[in-house]
Amino acid sequence: MALRPWTLRFQNCLLFSQKWIYRSVRSLSEHTKNIRYEIRPLKRADLPSLHALLAENKWYMEMSYLECVFNTDPSGLTVVVKDNGELIGHSGLLAHGDTIVGGGLTIIKDGYRHLGIGKHLFQEQMKAKGDRNGFGNILTNRITFYAPFGLTIMSHIFHFNQGPVDPEFIADVPEGDFEVVSARDMKFDDVIAYDSEIHTVPRPVYISNWAMHQLANTYVALKSGRVVGYGVVRPSDVGYKMHPLYADDPKIAKALFCRLASHIPTGQVMNFAQPIGNEQANAFVVGNKLTSYISMTRVYDKWNIPVDIQRVYSVSTTEFCII
Repeated sequence: MALRPWTLRFQNCLLFSQKWIYRSVRSLSEHTKNIRYEIRPLKRADLPSLHALLAENKWYMEMSYLECVFNTDPSGLTVVVKDNGELIGHSGLLAHGDTIVGGGLTIIKDGYRHLGIGKHLFQEQMKAKGDRNGFGNILTNRITFYAPFGLTIMSHIFHFNQGPVDPEFIADVPEGDFEVVSARDMKFDDVIAYDSEIHTVPRPVYISNWAMHQLANTYVALKSGRVVGYGVVRPSDVGYKMHPLYADDPKIAKALFCRLASHIPTGQVMNFAQPIGNEQANAFVVGNKLTSYISMTRVYDKWNIPVDIQRVYSVSTTEFCII
């Protein structure tokens, strides 16, 4: 496949990764030793090691999600690798066209933190970002920490929730002048178009990789043949993710929610991340007695991207993407 202009721009910015970098670091025994490492583009063969590093730090990002991001565009994904082949760090950016790039995560293996490696990695990623509008999801109580990096334009706030689905909540399935069908029984281009309406930034490759994966159960709500909502539920390293859930109104949203939840085995937890600006989405959290673990704020460094929050009940991902 031909390289897109922004792909080439990432590759040019990552030429620094061809050289080894030396750092003198102090070991736990207070003796010093030389650590040789390189910062280079992520390779598909690195994914298992990256997954293990994330799991080690309780950052649950299943392999199929890492593959989804890699298959969408790997050009902004970098790793820190020691000369013995050990992967000790990662930082990720995912481009959305020529003008927008989203930050996913930056992580350094315990034992190598506070040594300047993460700062160096972050600086190189900022160079790779260039003059594009950058965004990220940050802990709401740490907004001021990221202000010096230019991430000062706040958009929406969402909460990450987890817990089992309440059987009584999903027993009451709404009916109306719409139908809920499997995405595999229709033209997915219509879903992509609907997805783009929500946040104005088309992402056909990413959302196709996510929603049409063999592990995904994806349903679409149709009214007179027109898409009026869709949702995806997939197994994750901890329970199941209902990401995303978009709908034109609460009745359609709940009908989709009930259909999606039917794929979550009894006793398994559901991961659900709702924008708190959508009161009906908040009611879904309360109705299922989900536990809210963290609050995150979407921030930009150049301009805000409008999102139709009232149609968002659960975001598509807490990493990398617009909503």
